[in-house]
Amino acid sequence: MDPSPSTAAFLSLLDAFSGNKLSRRQDLGTLIELASHAQGKSMLDELSFYAKFISKCHGIMVRIGSKGEGYDKLTVEFTTNIEKAKGALGAILRGASSDVNTHFTSTYLTMTPESFQNLLALFYDLSWYKNWDIDTSGGTE
Repeated sequence: MDPSPSTAAFLSLLDAFSGNKLSRRQDLGTLIELASHAQGKSMLDELSFYAKFISKCHGIMVRIGSKGEGYDKLTVEFTTNIEKAKGALGAILRGASSDVNTHFTSTYLTMTPESFQNLLALFYDLSWYKNWDIDTSGGTE
């Protein structure tokens, strides 16, 4: 799905804001484009909230290792929020074409290690969307 000119311009700003760290820019653009219709913005906000939590939690889990204090509790929170994020992602994708749904399902939602790494990369990009949202709304979150 090609982004509209306004979405493409926003993605350029967001990528610059992230220090050019977006690795799933096209798919992030697709989600932003899909969320621009109907009540998708609230679902994208919800998804980006979960994505930011998941990205931070994953970083902590990697840093402390499986023997680290609190790792078990983090694993539970991580898993719970992954499922919530997948639900929000599914809600956004309900308005998508079958091609877009197939792409997102095969790239991010299959039960493979590669798909899980792709999902974490998408969540990382979505965390930048959330950071942008917080910074440009005056930090009211």
